[in-house]
Amino acid sequence: MFLSPSSMTPLLWGEMILFMAVFMALLMFGVHVLRTNHLRRHGRSSHGPSGVVSVVNWGIKVLLHLGIRVTILGPMMLLTVRGRKTGKPRTIPVDLHEHNGRRFLMATHGEGNWVRNLRVAGSGVLSLGRHHQAFTAVELAPEVAGPVIKEVLGPLLASQGIRGNALRQHLGVHADSSLQEFITVARTHPVFELDSLQGSSSTRGEQQRSAGNVIPERI
Repeated sequence: MFLSPSSMTPLLWGEMILFMAVFMALLMFGVHVLRTNHLRRHGRSSHGPSGVVSVVNWGIKVLLHLGIRVTILGPMMLLTVRGRKTGKPRTIPVDLHEHNGRRFLMATHGEGNWVRNLRVAGSGVLSLGRHHQAFTAVELAPEVAGPVIKEVLGPLLASQGIRGNALRQHLGVHADSSLQEFITVARTHPVFELDSLQGSSSTRGEQQRSAGNVIPERI
């Protein structure tokens, strides 16, 4: 016997939403791990598009649009940035990493379209549910990004769970890898530091390379 939406209590709705969030998070991890292993066995890159991953991303976008918090490598939010070719807003779920009062977006899966778009636009909007925050972004030089990746993702890389395994496969390094290895990783896995438009600007410009100042439309 099925319950009608009108007969469901707030508690049942909450349990259903929590189940969806946990299920989508586990499914995304499983898909990434299996797909990465399969492509590596066949000598192909794991950064290309996948229909299954697209479906999972769509599910996570729905949860984030509803304001449901999802954490994979870090707390996830929706990133909206203007497309470098079309000029239209593009939205994708990303992991937001916060460390010592600083905020970063890391391309842990490699240089995808959101990286290229943000590199050109230089700004975007992060959102979760009805909460939106505009920001400017500066891409860190590999020599600066390498230590950031090591420090921020080090604890996760050292873990033995599914998240640690997936991250080690994507980056190709371990928590105890040398700093030079992390700098090499940063050359193909860009890192952006974010500044709120309402906050102060970054003072590390001499170590970073910026890319424009176009503010995209909000979601």
